Amino acid sequence: MITIKISDLLNSTDALSKLAKINLKARPAFYASKLIKAADAEIQEFNDTRLNLIKKYGEKDENGELITDDKGNCKIMPDSVSTFQQELKELIDVEIELNVDKIKIEDIENIELTPEDMTILEKFINFEDD
Repeated sequence: MITIKISDLLNSTDALSKLAKINLKARPAFYASKLIKAADAEIQEFNDTRLNLIKKYGEKDENGELITDDKGNCKIMPDSVSTFQQELKELIDVEIELNVDKIKIEDIENIELTPEDMTILEKFINFEDD
């Protein structure tokens, strides 16, 4: 079981994506795959909830459709910005549990990861000998 804040999970997406593209032996590849699937499911749930917040607090046109700028970003109603930001912060700070085992360090010790990748991935790695 891995306990992690949504913010840390969101910050780990690039490193997890890199891990997904590395050739691993069967056992560590299996655990990495389970981890990535669990992380993706939680990120999708976060994105759905964030979208609901945007729909709730976003400015809408006369047809009730969200107003977006040329980059596709939605503008939040001026009187709701503070509330939106507070709710989003609370959402990002939620601690979740991924029902997967950590990857053993010995299973990935021969792959090339940057120190930055390792720092980000350390929440998903078991550094202890069993």
